Amino acid sequence: MFGRRRVKCCLIGDYNVGKTSILNSFMDKPLENITSTAGIDFESKTISILSEDVYLSVWDTAGSERFAPLLHSYIRDAEIVVIVYDTTCRTCNLVKWLRYVEQHSPKVIGILGNKTDLTRDLREDIDDIISPWRRQSCKLVYDELSSRNSPAVKRFFKMCLRELLAKNEATDTMPYIKFGSSQQKKRMCCT
Repeated sequence: MFGRRRVKCCLIGDYNVGKTSILNSFMDKPLENITSTAGIDFESKTISILSEDVYLSVWDTAGSERFAPLLHSYIRDAEIVVIVYDTTCRTCNLVKWLRYVEQHSPKVIGILGNKTDLTRDLREDIDDIISPWRRQSCKLVYDELSSRNSPAVKRFFKMCLRELLAKNEATDTMPYIKFGSSQQKKRMCCT
């Protein structure tokens, strides 16, 4: 447990977009008889990525408005936040969720379209929606998939972890620059 890095990831999004199905698919649990999340639920898993063992805890949040006040306390220290939206709905509240997540400054924001195995009805252009957030300091990872496709779900989480670890390596290996000469000048007394 001490040799593994701990990473907290939160799944957020509207009600009934499939956040719990994404979590169950990631954890290799059955996708039948899933009920709505009441408040919060989480699962943990150790993943080996970039020659490092990562202890990933994925927090599944309720999309219902009555649980919205609780959301802040769960995502405030998350390094990865995944916004899940439904590709079968005509519109998505992606801008609302991106603005909310922006206040908490995660290192990686995942944007995940779910239910691609059903008829696509989304009328909004996702690239146009997320383009302003591509200029932020956090990394964006975007994909669309079906929660019934477990390998695709696992691949998405690994992409998020790779971005997180790559971002940490980039900040950890900043070059050390020393200004000025290395030798001190001998000073003579004036007066």
